Amino acid sequence: MLAAEYTIRELLLRIAEGDEKAFSKLFGLYRDRLYSYLLKITKSRSIAEEATLDIFMKIWNGRALVPEIRNFDAFLFRILQNCAIDYLRKAKRDRLQQLEIWEDLENLVAPQADERLLHAEIEGTIRKVIDRLSPQRRQAFYLSREENLSYDQIAQKMNLSRNTVRNHVSAALDFIRGNLDNGMNIGSFLLFWMIS
Repeated sequence: MLAAEYTIRELLLRIAEGDEKAFSKLFGLYRDRLYSYLLKITKSRSIAEEATLDIFMKIWNGRALVPEIRNFDAFLFRILQNCAIDYLRKAKRDRLQQLEIWEDLENLVAPQADERLLHAEIEGTIRKVIDRLSPQRRQAFYLSREENLSYDQIAQKMNLSRNTVRNHVSAALDFIRGNLDNGMNIGSFLLFWMIS
């Protein structure tokens, strides 16, 4: 809980002016929550700590724009979510790490759920959203995620430019993120694509 002397808005205005004490207060307010969330995702104290510090360094380095943030909690959660997504993307190359993350996700989502049933439910939810993509965007997305082709390979296969392919895949991810059910999070989505 924020001390009565400052509101979040006032802290952000002070941070924009370079006030390090205000920044320290903001850090103290959010550090533990961010760290706890990242620790659940990464299973590594050092990675969670490094990512937490990195998030706050980005805020400090971009402090001139901080007053424009209308909902700081939502803004911070978006940065946190992107950080977790980056970590999960890196984990894609490490099968053991994938399985550990998947196991943790199962424990958080449904402790007694049968793995195949949970996986099928996640897959069904994601596929319904993907089916709503335009045919070309859906094809680019599948070639990227299921066939693991590079943007250059997809561009050649679909007779498109590399930038068009990149835009299609990026737009598909944004669409999927924005259209998942409330109970379905982006971590589940990424894990599904890494493990399946």
